[in-house]
Amino acid sequence: MVQAVKAGDKKKETTGSDVKKTGQPDYKLLIDTAALAGTIMLESGAEIYRVEETINYILKTSGLKTSEAFVVSTGIMISLDDPSIDALTVIRRVNKGATNLNVIAQVNDISRKFYMRIISLEEAFSQLKHLKKSQYPWWLKDICTVFVVAFFAGMYGGDFKDMAATAIVGIFLAAWLHIGKKIALNPLINDLVASIVISVIAFVMVHVGIGSHIDRIIIGSIMVLVPGAAITNAIRDTLHGDYASGNANILQAFTEAAMIALGVYVGLLLSRLYPRHLKNGELCYYKVYLLLVQ
Repeated sequence: MVQAVKAGDKKKETTGSDVKKTGQPDYKLLIDTAALAGTIMLESGAEIYRVEETINYILKTSGLKTSEAFVVSTGIMISLDDPSIDALTVIRRVNKGATNLNVIAQVNDISRKFYMRIISLEEAFSQLKHLKKSQYPWWLKDICTVFVVAFFAGMYGGDFKDMAATAIVGIFLAAWLHIGKKIALNPLINDLVASIVISVIAFVMVHVGIGSHIDRIIIGSIMVLVPGAAITNAIRDTLHGDYASGNANILQAFTEAAMIALGVYVGLLLSRLYPRHLKNGELCYYKVYLLLVQ
């Protein structure tokens, strides 16, 4: 009788999730790793189908009968189940951040390496926890912002004076984006204030004679705020059958575009203080509207 009990205890011990004793994967760590990978990707602006694909790559290594992942634009739900274990379920609420393709590529690479047994589960989790999210220093990004907005102004028909004025606007824009990030401002409010800053500084540039065309300066400056990646992801999600996420992303993108347009409008209203420049401002209303609805 005693021997039977001991044998039963031994059998119970070998069916546990202790990796060192059984050689089975640590299912809790596995599901946490999958949830962490999905959260990072969703925060970085990845498409829904790509997030689910990455999570499933990680979960497939469990060898369990059931492994499911359900992802929407604001959350992740993951479940592992099998007759040999108690069911595990993880739910994560996700707040989207700025699009970061470098982070998405890193997470993809880590998940594939783990799936192919190149790295262990512990190594995969550690690499995800200590992921380098910023590929370039902040000052280089700000310099690029200045050059990008200046070239956009030139692409939309601005002359060299407009490009110089837009570069100055880009400096103020980069400074505000730093402030908004530092105080963790709501993204929609951040876009609104950034657009007001753009339109006000653009008006000042034209008023003092640095720039020639306020409409081209503003259009060039707001291009770094236009949610092009969000619209692209919405279309890709819709094409993959994720209609709920696709519609949510489209709504988010057009809400951001509306806040940008509102910010430009509010900033241009200040130009009424200088009636001799109003004709440029009125023309800009129409051109900015056309840009945002295309």
